Amino acid sequence: MNYNKLKVFRQERGISISELARRSGLSRVTVSNVENRKSNPTQKTISAICDVLEKNPYDIFFDINVNHELQKKFFIERDS
Repeated sequence: MNYNKLKVFRQERGISISELARRSGLSRVTVSNVENRKSNPTQKTISAICDVLEKNPYDIFFDINVNHELQKKFFIERDS
């Protein structure tokens, strides 16, 4: 997972960690820990952050060379 993109996309939108936390329904500590690689996000956390930033999870959290089968698996589980 590539969390550095989370900070980039958040800052591009002019959203603070606190604001991202508020909009996503997550705690500020959770968002900060994910962004700073102190914890691994759950699918629910990934989904909440992506909804606020209007980005695909793979744009934010995964390297470009992600296996397409892994992408399909994530989206099937996420939408279930």
